[in-house]
Amino acid sequence: MSMLTYYFKYTLVDFRNWLILLLTFFCTESSFGEQIDSQKETGTPVLKGLPQVVHYSRHEFNADPQFWSVCEDNEGVLYFGNNDGAIIFDGERWHKVVLPNNSSIRCLATDSTGNVYAGGFNEFGLIKKDSTGQFYYKSLLDPLKFHDDEMENLWQVHVIKNTIIYRSFSKLIAINGSKITKLPASSNFIKSFEVNSQYFVQDQKRGILRLDIDNMKFIPYFSDAQIQGKDIIAFLGTQQKNIVLGVAASGEIFRLDLINKSATLYKQLFRPSEVNKVECAVEVNDSVYYLGTLSSGIITLNENASVLKDEPTFEDLQDKSVLNLFETRQGNIWALLNNGLDCITFNSPVTTLFEGASLYDVLITGNEAYLATNQGMFYTRNIKEIKPQFQKIKGLEGQGWTLQKIENDILVGHDKGLFVVDKTKSKQIGNISGIWKVVPVAKQKGIYLAASYHGIYVISKKEGLWRVDHKIEGFDESSRDILESEIPGTFWVCHGYKGVFRIKINEDYTKVVSFEHFTTQNGFTFPYSINVFEWGKEIVFTSNQGIYTYEKHKNQFVPYLPLNKILDSTKNTRKLFQHQDKTWFVQDDEVGYFYTDNPVLEKGYFLQFKGAFNRGMEYIQPLTNDHVLLGTKTGLYLFDLTYKNKNEKVRTFITGARYLTDQKENWLPLHAENPVKLPNSTYSLRIDFATPKMQNDADIQYAYKLDNVDKDWSAWQFASYKEYSHLRPGKYDFQVKSRSLVGTEGDIASISFEIVPLWYQTQWMMFIFILAAIFLIAVTIKLVRKKIEHENRKAQAEVQKSKKLLELQLAQMKLKAEKDQINEDKLSLQEDVIIKSKELANYTMLLVKKKDIFAEIREDIIELRGLVRNDNSKKKLQKMFGKLNRHLIGEEYLHVFETNFEQVHKDFFKNLKEHYPCLTLRELRLCAFIKMNLTNKEISPLLNISVRGVETARYRIRKKLNLEHESNFSEFLESIAQEKNSDKESHLLL
Repeated sequence: MSMLTYYFKYTLVDFRNWLILLLTFFCTESSFGEQIDSQKETGTPVLKGLPQVVHYSRHEFNADPQFWSVCEDNEGVLYFGNNDGAIIFDGERWHKVVLPNNSSIRCLATDSTGNVYAGGFNEFGLIKKDSTGQFYYKSLLDPLKFHDDEMENLWQVHVIKNTIIYRSFSKLIAINGSKITKLPASSNFIKSFEVNSQYFVQDQKRGILRLDIDNMKFIPYFSDAQIQGKDIIAFLGTQQKNIVLGVAASGEIFRLDLINKSATLYKQLFRPSEVNKVECAVEVNDSVYYLGTLSSGIITLNENASVLKDEPTFEDLQDKSVLNLFETRQGNIWALLNNGLDCITFNSPVTTLFEGASLYDVLITGNEAYLATNQGMFYTRNIKEIKPQFQKIKGLEGQGWTLQKIENDILVGHDKGLFVVDKTKSKQIGNISGIWKVVPVAKQKGIYLAASYHGIYVISKKEGLWRVDHKIEGFDESSRDILESEIPGTFWVCHGYKGVFRIKINEDYTKVVSFEHFTTQNGFTFPYSINVFEWGKEIVFTSNQGIYTYEKHKNQFVPYLPLNKILDSTKNTRKLFQHQDKTWFVQDDEVGYFYTDNPVLEKGYFLQFKGAFNRGMEYIQPLTNDHVLLGTKTGLYLFDLTYKNKNEKVRTFITGARYLTDQKENWLPLHAENPVKLPNSTYSLRIDFATPKMQNDADIQYAYKLDNVDKDWSAWQFASYKEYSHLRPGKYDFQVKSRSLVGTEGDIASISFEIVPLWYQTQWMMFIFILAAIFLIAVTIKLVRKKIEHENRKAQAEVQKSKKLLELQLAQMKLKAEKDQINEDKLSLQEDVIIKSKELANYTMLLVKKKDIFAEIREDIIELRGLVRNDNSKKKLQKMFGKLNRHLIGEEYLHVFETNFEQVHKDFFKNLKEHYPCLTLRELRLCAFIKMNLTNKEISPLLNISVRGVETARYRIRKKLNLEHESNFSEFLESIAQEKNSDKESHLLL
């Protein structure tokens, strides 16, 4: 399958075979390097293209692949006679209807009211649609009380003058109202025809007869001898009303005169040795006929009944055995094959000229054409053929960019460099690589600029040969988008990623003398994706944020309001040019145009090509005011703009609506006067829709909305159904509209339904619920108020409690602060006590040492006095001894000790006397020394007793204090002092 076939698969939009387009080209060069050259003489050949053939296999229609007949109803729905019954196509879905006896359907026809008549084996009737949109078969045998076991297969049916005529081999069955007439054949009825509301049938022995429908009698017209005993399978009209062409199954074509009843052999289609058979024929118009054959597909005949040789239109049929042909009201051909269905869609505005590569530029000169693609350069010697034969130009494989005809030579801008081509030959100009295009220099005849990947080169043609003169120094940027300004020698160059450059080249075009680089400093909000074009008499710059023009006196780029009012400034306009009265543009992958004097955008007509263009290198070339060439990633196409005027608004249909309740599927009536009521248990609803008369256009898109659910129309989508789940009870109105990708619009179809509420969801119950809610709210408000009052009282009590607690906490904090202060004072006192205790201890030790020294001195004096014999010396020693005695440590020193001791150890003696009043002064002093941890030896001199005496005194005190032998005397004395201090602290805290 070709790339384009793949692109349009599952659509019915394809390309008209005989689309005749008047091609009037003038030798011009556009601002973006595209050029078309054409002959101007009368009778210029027209461009043609192949129609698209869309294949349908049993995978799509899910039935036997052999088809016999087809008809189209007033809505555009197609009915196909198949071995499995009737296969119905509404443009989106396939439906199947089976006959009561499961026979095949061999004939189908419609009348003016839309009734579809079908005939099979011993069966005929109507194919109808019920209120839910489902197709079914209604037999006419019982209503008409008709019974004939020898009716056999009904091969054809015609509706003429309110009479339905079925044909079998053995008889005709004519039905008019409730009246039925059987007309037997003398041998066999081979084929029947309708011409100018007249019914003809071929009897194998009697020839071709005309049936007088009013009298139900046969009138002989052409004898079997006149048609040479051939089986005529079709009557084809001609430009003469009373002349028809009778096509025989064996390939003979007779010219039949309906007035004179004469028959003349006109043509012979097959050679005597050729084994083939004509199965069917259809008249497209007075000049084209299509014949379906048993083994060679479809043959095309011209107005003279001559076979068109090498006709490529039907080469892509999936089966060469064609059993029937049918032309729809839109002008497309359906081929009923022995194995499948094919639709040849002639009714399309697009003609395919080339496909299979990404296209960048085209040059047509006379009948010849050159293409620049991503795969290289292609050439054809006759672009006017239905299927032009293109061949690659050797040496130009790879990416080709532009084609231009300059000085009667064809120049190619290529990834490999610059080339001149002549048919399939090419020759490189110079040795530079990467050339975008060639730009002529205004007012400098013979000088051209070659824009390359890395700067600009000057080229010229001397003595018939093209050459590269030199590179312009001072500018090395890519110059694909280059345009000369109104100032000679000054050029605008736009770089996709670097912004805009303005360069001025010197007079001999050797170097750049002025260079300016514009980004966001001069008015642009975004420096990327900027392109430059000439529109009208202005140079404009397109960007992602609108279109700008350059104001020289401000040196700024400012928004260009005339175009910004027309084109959406939030989209990126990548191409912009004028042709005659239209302005063409590409904006965010969409191509469109507007009339310059009447700026109404036309984009929907080209929706099928959205995103198909080469970004930044879009090829759009109008040929005339009604025809335009479009180059895309898949090929080259010719677009007929007059097709838009042929499109009328068509009907959109809701083809079915079904809902699920408790795993059971139900269908909604589609045309009920009042909204259909759905049970409350409905948890899923699916609505199918289609636009049958669009089935031959491009892909169909739909937009929908459901009132009370959707605020606005949905985005356009290709899905032809919409599902909803768990809708709430209420009334709904579903609306859907359609459009094709070639501009056809469908009207709005709608269906209304209601989800029935449960008993507690009804309006009365809702009213009761509202009243109950109001009552509950009032009661709740009252209770809340009481609760608030209670809480207020409770809060006030809590406040009072909190206040008291706060006061208590403050008092505790105050006490704590006082306690902390006491502790601090205590610590300070303790430190002071420690210091004074150390001083007292030192003082005591000094006393002890002093007394020891005095005692030693006294002993020494006593000893010395015993040794001295001199009286004077003795007297002197005695005097010294007396002084020593006078200064011995006595009570005065002990009083000083006691005073200092009391300052260090507050009330120690007082506390001890209170507890133990029996203690003497000497014992109290001994207790003080013991508290100071003095040893017996140290205490002994202080009390003027021996160590033994100290021990004895300690023993007496222990007895007075009732201390056990194992108790520590010092710890006991310390506890007496601490107990008193603790009592004082407790008193302070209280």
